[in-house]
Amino acid sequence: MSHGGGGHAAELYPENQIIALGTLLAILGMYISQFFPQVSMLLGGLLASAATVAGANTTRKVAAYGLGTGVPSIGMLSLGMGIIAAVAGIFLVNALVKHFHVDPIVLYFIPIVGTIIAVILGYVVGRLTVNPIGMKIPIMVESMTKLSLMGALSILGFCSAYAGGFLPEIIIPGAIKNGVMALAFIAAGMAILHPFNACLGPDESHKRTLLLAVACGFLTWFIFAVARLEVISTVVSLVLWALAYREFIKQSLKDACAVYYTPELPKRET
Repeated sequence: MSHGGGGHAAELYPENQIIALGTLLAILGMYISQFFPQVSMLLGGLLASAATVAGANTTRKVAAYGLGTGVPSIGMLSLGMGIIAAVAGIFLVNALVKHFHVDPIVLYFIPIVGTIIAVILGYVVGRLTVNPIGMKIPIMVESMTKLSLMGALSILGFCSAYAGGFLPEIIIPGAIKNGVMALAFIAAGMAILHPFNACLGPDESHKRTLLLAVACGFLTWFIFAVARLEVISTVVSLVLWALAYREFIKQSLKDACAVYYTPELPKRET
């Protein structure tokens, strides 16, 4: 069976495994950015892209219940929930330390607190979409929870990589006040929504969609590397994007029932 209103295409890898891997890698990337800021964009940015891949995979699963018209909306919803969870995690922990004199060691749990808030927020939004909104999608609550989580980890991951850490005194001036978080919202959101939006249809396959998701994750990393003027990360991310996108093109040609090459347009009337 295939997507686009016609059922579910076969899964190569279980969704929960991809979610778990994306979560672990993104959180690991944040801690690398914090403790090794000299490689924050190189390694933190690379690992943050895992969250966008996992988010794109969940988008693929939940959006398959419709005709594809809601894919961009659900991608933006993912980042909308994610940005609330990310900001709440940072400022909540910061407030506990500043105003309630909690041990400053809790600041190092910001990625975990953001993760917990994202899961709770996603679950609440998922329940609201079922009742009272009335969307009759059996996996809606579960998918909203996962998308909120991946949105938050994408934003925290790329912002931490850009700022060089996730502690409030680093990430607030380094990624929030200067507007970089808005870039994370748009770039990571596109990486989460675009792969299935581009591949959906009766011939959609999990492998091809995942390959495009990986390419989009690397492209998001590339955008942040360029914004930070990080030469090594820019080159590495561009090379990895090119390799992943080449594999996507090869898989697309392999899956196609026929390939028609359009000749070059004539330069003048004949």
